[in-house]
Amino acid sequence: MCRDYYLHKRRNGFYYVEYIDKVTGLKLSAKSTGETEKIKAQVIAEIWLIHGIPTGRMKKVRPIAEIAGIESVIKAIRKAELNSDDALKIVKTLKSMELIDIAAVKNTGAGTVIFIDYLKEFWDYDKSPYIKNRLSLGKRIGRNHAHQCMLKVNSILTEFFKYKKLNCVTTDDLRKLSDMSYDRGLSTSTTNQIMLSVVTPIKWAYKRKMIASNPCEELDKFTIEKKERGILTEAEASEVLRPEHWKDKRAFIASLVSFTTSARMGEILALRSSSIINNDLLKISNSYSRIDGLKCPKNTKKRPVYLYSDVKQYLIYLLKMNPHKNYVDDPFLFYSLQPDKPCDNKILLNGLREVLDKLNIDWKKRNITFHSWRHWYITYANREIDREKVMKVSGHLTESTHCDYIHKDENDVRKVGKTMEKVFDNILQFKTDRIISTIL
Repeated sequence: MCRDYYLHKRRNGFYYVEYIDKVTGLKLSAKSTGETEKIKAQVIAEIWLIHGIPTGRMKKVRPIAEIAGIESVIKAIRKAELNSDDALKIVKTLKSMELIDIAAVKNTGAGTVIFIDYLKEFWDYDKSPYIKNRLSLGKRIGRNHAHQCMLKVNSILTEFFKYKKLNCVTTDDLRKLSDMSYDRGLSTSTTNQIMLSVVTPIKWAYKRKMIASNPCEELDKFTIEKKERGILTEAEASEVLRPEHWKDKRAFIASLVSFTTSARMGEILALRSSSIINNDLLKISNSYSRIDGLKCPKNTKKRPVYLYSDVKQYLIYLLKMNPHKNYVDDPFLFYSLQPDKPCDNKILLNGLREVLDKLNIDWKKRNITFHSWRHWYITYANREIDREKVMKVSGHLTESTHCDYIHKDENDVRKVGKTMEKVFDNILQFKTDRIISTIL
């Protein structure tokens, strides 16, 4: 008579039981009884023989015949000469039975690249096929954006995904990445930036048929909780913009330009001597960042802004103080030690923060930044002037940021500027010629 099972002791001291498949007469996989004494192990083996063997993490009891059938299937798969298509059919069958939830992909083709290697190429501005494609279609994507995404890859994503392949990234992986960012206490805005560094490349891979499915489709969209930008009161702005508070006059004049024109920091850094036009207008043609260098302004639209007379004198003063003015045809107004680059944006930002600290204005709590000058201008301008005219100065293109784009009219720009002059006269309590003569 054939035996029902065999018991044997392994080096770890525990007895293992091997049951016999009644159909094939072959031994099934050995299972530990958890006992170090033979008599106790035999009792466990007899109980399992009658009632079934506990399996899986949930220790679900399954009859030996059922387990034998499963092992027969596994052995058959191992012996069969399967190709990648056969393997996909097996996995898809198991998924259709809702037994597994994993990515069913071939272990060949472009999708088998290590995901992190794919991300690093994707965000390499000079090598990325994605960036090359966007630029060829006339769409914008800056070096700084790609640089920030690459920082996310190196600082967070490499450790998270490790050696996982592109075609093995699942929706569950992406949810875990989002949860990890939240657990670290990162803001929803930062978490969203991290996720975009991953989601954009995956969507691109799906469109290019590098992967069979898009794991991003089932992700929930983020609700970005932006902290409201703070602005100074009229009295605070008047005190902050007193020249004697500022150590670096470039920082002071940059704040003055933003305050009176709503220009962004990058647009101010890009200003050159040729930017002063028609005696009373300032041409916003470019923006500047350390990573991108000179680029188009935000929304790609150039625009004129009204140049307050005292501010114009300060810009002329900066031009006279520029050490490169005699060696460069069209020097930057906010100069640096290098003739082909303006000063670092940190000079402008830190200069403002030093004055705010000096005046005991809690800029951190109130979220006051250099960009707050722009918010200040637009807030006060909309109280005095028709919104449509203000949009021409601010350069906003949409209703969410200001309104639909309207072609620039220099006369409208001058009307806005003349109206705002009255506001500035109440705040800027100084005479430019006296201040500049003191500086010189």
